[in-house]
Parts: sequence; structure tokens; C-alpha cells
Amino acid sequence: MAQHRHRSRKTPAGEAPPPRPSLPLPPPELAFTPRGDPDPRLVRLARLLGEQLARETSAAQERLKP
Repeated sequence: MAQHRHRSRKTPAGEAPPPRPSLPLPPPELAFTPRGDPDPRLVRLARLLGEQLARETSAAQERLKP
């Protein structure tokens, strides 16, 4: 099956195509402040992810034991 590449504009070799317009991004819901009072939702998420990783690592180590 032949593959067709459609280009509306050809750019010279070695030149990047012009950037495409993008939609504006919504404002972030969570704020990260490296110093000061961190967003409590981020703290909770970090703890949950850490606990999950610890459980998965522990289970994997148990499976590897002879």
C-alpha cells in the first residue's frame, strides 16, 4: 500500500516548517511552589504515588525471593 504524504507548503531541506497556531491552554489547576506552602492536593498525590510505588516494589521483591 502506497503512503502519501501531503504537504501544503514545501520547505527547503534543513529548514523547519513554520509553527502551527495552537489553542490557548487553560490555566493550571494545581500550583507548585518550591518554597512556602505547597498545594495540599499535590502533597496528597505525591504521598499516594509513593505508597503505590512502595507496594509494587515490595510485591516484586517478594516474587523474586527463592
